[in-house]
Amino acid sequence: MGRRLLFFGFGALISISFLSLGPENRLKSTFYEYVNYYNPEKRVVSQLLQKEHDIIYTNNDSSEIANFLEGSWVNHELTNKESYPQIFVLDNLVKEIPSRLKVRFYNKEERKSEGERKRYSKAVFQEIETGITLSKRSYKSYYSLIGIFFLIMIPVSLLVRKLIKKSSS
Repeated sequence: MGRRLLFFGFGALISISFLSLGPENRLKSTFYEYVNYYNPEKRVVSQLLQKEHDIIYTNNDSSEIANFLEGSWVNHELTNKESYPQIFVLDNLVKEIPSRLKVRFYNKEERKSEGERKRYSKAVFQEIETGITLSKRSYKSYYSLIGIFFLIMIPVSLLVRKLIKKSSS
């Protein structure tokens, strides 16, 4: 059993070294994508910026919006996901200035294209407001991810420890 564990550890080290080599650190980017998967703020921003959507900028250009979305979080008090269109309010601290962006998200709109009705989504980015009071950023998703990790790893480590003791005796 110990020999198998040694081979597994050696293989894991080789795979980690291959993943972290190269111009782009794939291990680091994969880790960040895994962590951000459970983060609702990142999921909302990535949902709004999907290429299948029609993206409309009303008062700001795309570079200003992209700058704002980097590191922004959802203001859950002002966000209304039950209405149509869904209204997402994003807060961010851009160049030490508290800012807010309101986004209207139209999901499953219909449009006639080549004689067929096709569904699409549309995100309308409205003007960036400055000089407002920011909402508190929620870290609940990170805490739940750590909790899930410990919930899985503690029994696994106890089981492995028990198996190692059994095989050595």
